[in-house]
Amino acid sequence: MRGYIVVTLMLVFTLLLGACAPPAAAPAPTQPPAAPAPTETAASAAVESTVADRPAYTGGPATIRFGWWGNDDRAARTQQVIELFEAAYPEITVMGEPNGGTADHFQIVNTQLAANNAPDLIQLGGNWPDYQQYLEPLNDYLGKQLLIDTSERFDQTALIPATRDGVLWCVSLGTNTLILAYNKTMIEAAGAELPKDNMTWEELLDYGRQLKAVLPQGVYPFVDNSTNTANYLSFFFQQQGTPLWTLDEGGKSYATMESAKKWLQMWADMRTEGLVPDADTTATYGETGTDNSALVAGKAAIGLIWSNQLAGYQAAMTDQLDAIPLPRGGENAYAIQMSQCIGMNKSSGNKEAAALFINFFVTDPAAGAVLGTNRGVPSSPVVRTAIAGQSTEADAAVYRIYNAIADQMIPQGPNLPNDQEFVNELRLLGQALAYEQVTVDEASEQLIELIQRLSAK
Repeated sequence: MRGYIVVTLMLVFTLLLGACAPPAAAPAPTQPPAAPAPTETAASAAVESTVADRPAYTGGPATIRFGWWGNDDRAARTQQVIELFEAAYPEITVMGEPNGGTADHFQIVNTQLAANNAPDLIQLGGNWPDYQQYLEPLNDYLGKQLLIDTSERFDQTALIPATRDGVLWCVSLGTNTLILAYNKTMIEAAGAELPKDNMTWEELLDYGRQLKAVLPQGVYPFVDNSTNTANYLSFFFQQQGTPLWTLDEGGKSYATMESAKKWLQMWADMRTEGLVPDADTTATYGETGTDNSALVAGKAAIGLIWSNQLAGYQAAMTDQLDAIPLPRGGENAYAIQMSQCIGMNKSSGNKEAAALFINFFVTDPAAGAVLGTNRGVPSSPVVRTAIAGQSTEADAAVYRIYNAIADQMIPQGPNLPNDQEFVNELRLLGQALAYEQVTVDEASEQLIELIQRLSAK
């Protein structure tokens, strides 16, 4: 498995680098997954860094704060890494601040930034440019506190998405991508064939119709992911050759009414056919994590999640899960994303200590053994080597998908400006359409107007 992982990631990053795209941000990920609780055994099994591998700390006693989003499992893993770091750097104390789900996290961080009381270190997603004014440029720490400036320690292409005009603003915590998870146990029990990798949109919809004919009453082929995840819509627009947002001409959208209508009409037709749940059922499930997922609840057989969520969704279910890539169609649109990153608050009073914590978090094998792929596939070859023997069936499925989409990859693109507002408004628009409060034409027009308004802010 180790060789399989390394070859796959080398292919991914070679493609991204060869595309010579301008630095861009990744979409903000959804609620992180649960996973098996970390253990001391996992950490001790890692290839431990020696003291010589760690940059020295030259300051006095310091306390730093680290704020992130995630469930209890992520909090437990993160706290264990904090304890490992404090053992390596006894002069530094780290206060962890888990902030629940993604929306809760950014609401809290926004309030803290407004009050000049934000943590020293902040977990961000593809929306990091919205916070650039608060972030410390990290170039001066490279090769000193941050030993991520060589390919031996860190994939250099993983630095591109968080770099603008030659300045590094945050450090990748791993890579992930969107996938379609499916309930293998449920589908097999219904007597249907399992879905295949790289189906077209038409093939996927036809497959859904076959499932509908054999699934139990009240169980739907697909989760309604029409507007609860902006990244799925963005993927479709990219396939149509009309990307939502680019860095062209300093920032430009190519979104069209035609693409908007195609997307929204497809899901409206699926709702009419019973391929996705009715509006009331869909509204019951927020699809931000395992605790409000129609897939986990057994109400749907196939649902959209991030690849680093697959293990957590599996842990939340007794049925066996597997996964396939998003549908093929039109232009290449698959990007391996920077799942999350850590940025440093420029107002931090302990920047050296904060930089050392980032370095430990992303490059130390003992830390990597605890974190696993919870925040995505690690960007450090040293860490990947340390955790290669821990690969689960869920990890293997993700690595298989990475290979299956190799010929569809594009460099990851930037988020639409004011990304969180777009996510919130898109969900409301989708609900209005599901409840037939607006027509597809009206919803399409409102979607394009929303994109234009946020682009102009």
